[in-house]
Amino acid sequence: MTSDIYPSLTRTAGLLLATLLVAAGLAAVAYEALPGWPEIVRMALPTEIALALALAWAVRKSGLGWRRALAWRRIEGRHLLPLGLVVVGSMTVFSELYVVIQKLAPVPEAFEAALRELLEISGPLDAIATLAIAVVVAPALEEALFRGAILQGLARRYGPRSATVWTAVFFALFHLYNPWQVVPTFFLGIVLAWLVLTTRSLFSAVLVHSTFNAASLAVFAADIEAGPRAAEEVPWLVAGIVVLLVAGSLCLLGGMAWIERQTGGGWFRDVTADSEDRDDDDAGSGYPVSSTEVGPSTARR
Repeated sequence: MTSDIYPSLTRTAGLLLATLLVAAGLAAVAYEALPGWPEIVRMALPTEIALALALAWAVRKSGLGWRRALAWRRIEGRHLLPLGLVVVGSMTVFSELYVVIQKLAPVPEAFEAALRELLEISGPLDAIATLAIAVVVAPALEEALFRGAILQGLARRYGPRSATVWTAVFFALFHLYNPWQVVPTFFLGIVLAWLVLTTRSLFSAVLVHSTFNAASLAVFAADIEAGPRAAEEVPWLVAGIVVLLVAGSLCLLGGMAWIERQTGGGWFRDVTADSEDRDDDDAGSGYPVSSTEVGPSTARR
């Protein structure tokens, strides 16, 4: 029965709330126990530990093995080029959306200063820690939890479309510590969930998330200051944002359309028909498989 599939929406909310509470407790301990360590280690490492604990709990509760619970499957080589388009498009669109939100509701100087202090790189150790956490550890753990255990469970329980939206909602709320990035994070969550359910591989979302974080760090490290704009420059600024949004959207949608054509839609195909095509390995898990993943006798005609 689908009601027995972990997690439900309520359990997902409870799991993420517990994760945040554990992360807060570990951060308090880290600040006291590691006074000389890089700021990002004392702040972010407790969160990553809490995410790892939540991931282990969710996989255990799912009753499935790690590979099935997380969609732990390699990316097909044919998907790499369209994934590149998705990366470029998503970085362009969501970064510009973030800029628009900041223009409409400016970020307080105190908050921006705190964020810069967190990501301040004052030496080799800081640089290594920041890159390791922001580009490797955080994307891997967040994707494994949100687009792995949570998304896969919600998709089996409620269907791929509802799971995509709800996972994006939870992902955005999990990043509520920065209210200005909630809306872009929600839409990024939609894209990441769609990628995983379409390609049937968690690594597609990890690749996009990791590249996105790396590019964000590069821009942040460049310390680009917009500064005040003369009145005659404003139309050009607005035009530039519009052009980037349009170009980025075309790139993003083009990459997604390309992947959909390659995969046939993955989980977003007729779920009922897909359920009839499950192979023995996935029987009972609610995990639809494509016709290319089953034998000739069971492939859709």
